[in-house]
Amino acid sequence: MSASTHFSETYIEARDKFRAALAASGGRLRESVLHPLKGPGGEDLHTDVAWVGPDRPDSLLVLVTGVHGVEAYCGGGCVTGWLARDHFARQAGPRTAVMIVHGINPWGFAHKRRVNENNVDLNRNFVPHDRPYPENRPYADLAAHVDPADWTPDALAAHDRAIVDYHGGAGAVRMGKAVHGGQYVNPRGTFYGGAGAEWSNTAFRRILRDHARGPSDVALIDYHSGGGHWGYFELFIDDSFAGRPTRSWFDNVVSIADDKAMYGEDAQSNTPGNLIYSLPEELPDARTTICLTELRCGAESSIATIRAENWLMHHGDPESPQGLAIRRELFDCFNPAAPEWRAMQLAQSNACIGEALAGLAAG
Repeated sequence: MSASTHFSETYIEARDKFRAALAASGGRLRESVLHPLKGPGGEDLHTDVAWVGPDRPDSLLVLVTGVHGVEAYCGGGCVTGWLARDHFARQAGPRTAVMIVHGINPWGFAHKRRVNENNVDLNRNFVPHDRPYPENRPYADLAAHVDPADWTPDALAAHDRAIVDYHGGAGAVRMGKAVHGGQYVNPRGTFYGGAGAEWSNTAFRRILRDHARGPSDVALIDYHSGGGHWGYFELFIDDSFAGRPTRSWFDNVVSIADDKAMYGEDAQSNTPGNLIYSLPEELPDARTTICLTELRCGAESSIATIRAENWLMHHGDPESPQGLAIRRELFDCFNPAAPEWRAMQLAQSNACIGEALAGLAAG
């Protein structure tokens, strides 16, 4: 069976493949959480909560896909392939279970957008909404350039020059702080964190409380896709809540603590409001290991594509030839169709899940 058969082009196709692989693996569907809005064809939208292994495990691995909706096609393909090939039976210990939260942002998943129904980047939304929001001064100063209303080659070149000049000609790391670092001042802008807890935020926290309480050790792997070296499966880990260096479970990992030490406030893993940090918040009695993966697509222009799609949805015509091209570019940017890429990601994902399960089983 080709790795590509586990990946999909539509929300309905992806959900059907996931549920079929779950049933074939002997797993079970614990819950399907209905979203209040519909998909592009009027279909119902759900976040599926799947379970494989004993009902009352000592340790639990949580796999999450679709925080950035359109990226669920990659992460979902990986977890579907893992289920379909029955890796659980070979990888897991007798007292370890796996919970899969498939499509936590089902609206973005179905509509093929990174954001949710309110233009919120959910990986900036998991902040305390009863406190002042994190400030991203570079974005506040550069909002008209990061998310411009005009989108022509000449105008975009001028906006990009203004961003670089603002930082005195500094490199991409500091430029990315304004573009990628999250912001809470422009609801129509990129990487907007929202003005309150979004549906997916509330749903995910409730799922953790209802299904993940009890095990003494819980690890979470949150699937994403993006730029970087084509085919590379990059794993970021924060084991500061685990009580021990669980980073040693993995052969190839970037510690978030090390990333912060190297890049300081400009570390891309140091953005506010990441979903992964809800795990220790909702499961304070468990030893928790939190991981974020990036399925690297080799797209040097991923930020440019995000900005273009955001401009399109707020200032352009999504159904025009230009609009359709930008929307397809976003999908292709985060979901490469190359069979080699999908095979590489599936193999690396399977290995990463196996390492996490081995670590959890060892206690």
